[in-house]
Amino acid sequence: MAENTRVRLEPDLENYLKTQSERVLGKSGEKLTGAELTTLTNRVLYEHKMAQSMARQVPLAKLFNWLMGLVPSSGSKVVALQTSTDAPALEPSKAETLDFEADFASQFELDMEDAA
Repeated sequence: MAENTRVRLEPDLENYLKTQSERVLGKSGEKLTGAELTTLTNRVLYEHKMAQSMARQVPLAKLFNWLMGLVPSSGSKVVALQTSTDAPALEPSKAETLDFEADFASQFELDMEDAA
């Protein structure tokens, strides 16, 4: 059961809660009683708690935090990738490719002859 505790609200928080009263309680902020303000506060805090727990489950938040960790101002280093087109292409010649395939296939041909 809830405990009766009095809490003083700062004026800016009270104004914020009153602006949310129409959305949460369906009642104008000027017509709120003290009990309704307490109910409104509890519901807004509950919404905040639920939204925060949902935000923790979203993997995009973890990815965003990881990306922000790569920012140079945070102390970590960012390595730029080389984008020049003058780098040599690493394509093997056609003869190298066929030699590898022939050697690979010959291993299985020997095993087939041994099995027979």
